[in-house]
Amino acid sequence: MKLHIFLLISIIITSCAHRESLYQKSYSGQTQGTFFNIIYFCPENKDFSNAIDSIFKAIDFSVSLYNQKSNLISLNQKKRISYDPIIDTLTKQSIRVNKMTNDNFSCALYPVINYFGFYTKKRPIFIDTFNIFSLLYNSKMSNIKIDKDYIYLDSSTSLDFNAIAQGYTCDLVAEYFSQEEIKNYMIEVGGEVRTSGKNYTKKKKWRIGVENPDETPTSNFNTVIELSDMSLATSGSYRNYYLDNNISMSHIIDPSTGFPSETKVISSTVLHKKCSLADAIATSFMCMDIKEIKDFLKTHPHIQAIIIYKDELDKISTFRTSEIDKISTN
Repeated sequence: MKLHIFLLISIIITSCAHRESLYQKSYSGQTQGTFFNIIYFCPENKDFSNAIDSIFKAIDFSVSLYNQKSNLISLNQKKRISYDPIIDTLTKQSIRVNKMTNDNFSCALYPVINYFGFYTKKRPIFIDTFNIFSLLYNSKMSNIKIDKDYIYLDSSTSLDFNAIAQGYTCDLVAEYFSQEEIKNYMIEVGGEVRTSGKNYTKKKKWRIGVENPDETPTSNFNTVIELSDMSLATSGSYRNYYLDNNISMSHIIDPSTGFPSETKVISSTVLHKKCSLADAIATSFMCMDIKEIKDFLKTHPHIQAIIIYKDELDKISTFRTSEIDKISTN
């Protein structure tokens, strides 16, 4: 009898838990020079906007290149800083992706990127190839040394985490939600996305669209996929660029040349558990040709991707890894 009572109580508790209503909460705004949009479901109608803002402020204080009081600017000025877990994590993840991608990703290119004026908007009157090669020589990942969690830079080396920081911001918000036992959410910062569970209102996984690359912000989607417990990041050369003598100068600098990337890859979208790694790998793909990307994906089958590129006939084509078709809706 006691066993039957216990089972009955268990069934009632489980049934109540399933009927528990979840409140949809949304929070959007601006951070890191871009926009964010966060949707989450919680049982007690809690507002986590203040906590989320605290995460954004921590990122800004740590790795902003615009906040003159950030730890990253102090580090780039070769000042000794206290241990910064965000800088430490992003540096180690950058080194990991650099090795994974055969040097096609670098967080040490700030002097080169700055030379082309992508932060100051001051474009060079003429491009000095010798100057670029000199900057590139001093912008190697090997110039970064880590000793007992402290980071040391060669005298002419400066770091830039803009190709990974937005994805990492998504990861930090996701970690906070996990601590608060929030299981259904979609976090988007600057186009980088991390998801968990489902869109509880629609009883479906989160639907994320990958744009066709053109110059109109409201272009049609190339692919729409359903995500759950996965991150997605997209990098492209079709938005942030300028023309120099009718030559397109992309903001994505090729670590091997010091010049804006000239591959025929137009857009790369990467799926990975960690949004920071998806962010960095998507950027690295913009410095590879399509064969290199396919070879990389063969040796890393846990990473899925959508690559939009120009083929041998200069026509726009799309390559998708096999798992993408299973989760796409179009």
